[in-house]
Amino acid sequence: MHFNASKIKKMALPFQSAVAKLHMIARRGELTGKYPDFDSAMAAIPKWAVAGYNNEETVEVGLEKMCKVIDWDYPVMFWLEREFLSRGDEWTNLLDAGGHIGTKYRAFSRLMNLSKVRWEVYELPPMVKAGAEMAERDGIQEKLSFCSDVAKTRKADILLCSGLLQYLDEPFPKFVSRLPARPDVIILNKVALRDGKTIYSLQRGGPAYLPYQIRERGAFLRELDTLGYDVVDAWQIQYLTHAIASHPEEGCSESWGFMLRKR
Repeated sequence: MHFNASKIKKMALPFQSAVAKLHMIARRGELTGKYPDFDSAMAAIPKWAVAGYNNEETVEVGLEKMCKVIDWDYPVMFWLEREFLSRGDEWTNLLDAGGHIGTKYRAFSRLMNLSKVRWEVYELPPMVKAGAEMAERDGIQEKLSFCSDVAKTRKADILLCSGLLQYLDEPFPKFVSRLPARPDVIILNKVALRDGKTIYSLQRGGPAYLPYQIRERGAFLRELDTLGYDVVDAWQIQYLTHAIASHPEEGCSESWGFMLRKR
C-alpha cells in the first residue's frame, strides 16, 4: 500500500498546533506560544509550572551537560585563547553573564590555561548561591567568583554571553550600559535569530517554563553597531535550531555566535 506521509503530516499540523497552545504536553527543548514581549510570555506560563530561571528548581536542569565542552563551545574557546595570549602575563577580567554555576569555567579549564584569568559569573540569586557553594566545596573559590548585581561586577576586559540572550529580560544594549564599563571584547554564543520580526515563546526546561526570545537578525546587528562594536567573526551552529510547536508557520530560528571588538 502506498500513502503520502508528508500530506498526512501537513493535515495534522493544525491539530498539533492547537494541542501545543494549551501547554498540555510536557516537553524539553520545544517552544510553545507566541508573544510580543518578555512580560507577556511570563504571564502566559501555566499556573502549575515553575516560572522562569529565578528559582532553585532550575539550578540542576542540564547541569551535567553544561559542565562539558560541547562542539559549539570551540569557537568561543578559540577567541578566548587568542585574547588571553595577546595580554601576555597580564591578568584578564572576564565576566561570564548568565554563566549558571560557572559551567563554562569548569568545562574550559580542562583544556585552557586560565591561571591569569579572573573569572566572574553574573547570575540570578539561586544560581549565585549554588555556584558559590560548589566553588567553595571544590576549592576553586579564589578562581571563580559570583555576583547577582551586574552594576557591582568588576570592570571586565571580556564579556562572555553563552546562551544568555534568549532569556535576557531587557534589551542587550541596556544590559551592557549597566556594566561598570564597556568591555574591550564581547563574545556571544547561541543567539537565536530569525529573518522576521522579533518574537517570544516559552521553552520547557525541567519543571520550568522559560520566556525565550528569537530576535530579528537585522535589528540585532544594528544594535551591536550602535553599541560601538565591530563584528570580527560570526559562526552559525547549524543543527541548533528551534521551531515553535504552536506556530509552525513562523519557521525555525537560527543559532549564531559573534566575536565583537570595541570600536
